[in-house]
Amino acid sequence: MEVFNFIWTVLTTPNEFNRNLFIIPCTFIESFILMNLFLLILNISSKRNIKILYVSIFSLIMIGTNFLIPSPFNVFINYLSAFILMLILFKASPFKALISLVSSLAIFGIISSLILNPYITLLNINAEQLSTIPIYNIGFLLTIYTIDFILIIILKHRNIKFNLLEDIDTKNKSIIFLNFIFGIFTLGVQVAITVYYIDKLPLIITFLSCISLLAYFGISVYSLTKVMKLTLTTRKLESAEEYNKTLHILHDNVRGFKHDFDNIVTTIGGYIRTNDMEGLKNYYLQLEDDCQRVNNLYLLNPEIINNPRYLQSAYQ
Repeated sequence: MEVFNFIWTVLTTPNEFNRNLFIIPCTFIESFILMNLFLLILNISSKRNIKILYVSIFSLIMIGTNFLIPSPFNVFINYLSAFILMLILFKASPFKALISLVSSLAIFGIISSLILNPYITLLNINAEQLSTIPIYNIGFLLTIYTIDFILIIILKHRNIKFNLLEDIDTKNKSIIFLNFIFGIFTLGVQVAITVYYIDKLPLIITFLSCISLLAYFGISVYSLTKVMKLTLTTRKLESAEEYNKTLHILHDNVRGFKHDFDNIVTTIGGYIRTNDMEGLKNYYLQLEDDCQRVNNLYLLNPEIINNPRYLQSAYQ
């Protein structure tokens, strides 16, 4: 009984050390959730040992910066580390890694802003109690993590795929990048306002603000999807145009071959009708010589020019 009383006292007593102690396991949970979110957005799969390595390294970095570096600089270092780990461990391109990381942070931020005011209103506490009393802080974090887990399960169950193209032109990449940076800045300002003025903001204001953020990111994702589809359509049209040019070249070659073949048949027919066997033999030798010269053009094959070994394999 005394053990339970001790645990309850630790959980309900305002103490920075106790709160940080309980934050450590929450850090590993947050790393795991963030990893699953951006892997869904990146639409890539990875081995279990790579995932464990990422969660372990990123969690240790967050724990270290939480104790050694003051806020908000520790947050910047944490997510810069997440970006670098995504590049190294998951072999993501910088553009994909940036978009997926910003999107994951946006999901975290929107969910936090959405439930913060209702949470403290329901428990009848203030922002200081939330930040200093471990049981309230842990309950708030676990609520966020639960919603994130449910979101991840829904995305996986629905088999929703996000296709981020790497070969978007520089102009569109810049627009998307600035759009997401502006969005995350707006989200950061909103979270800061919510945290510092949570006791003064009415619940309806918080709700409307979160709805606005959801609408903004929803429209941004919709616009990004349209840009991706437009890029794919443009690429398909370019491929179709190249294919059409190839068909024209083949058609011209076939017409040229038909013309030459008609001439050959007509000439052979002339020799046969006049019973000129000597002329037919000479004409045949001429055709053989022409065929040999055409066969020599095989050496102009790009595969042979770029890779001489191809010629050896062709004759083996």
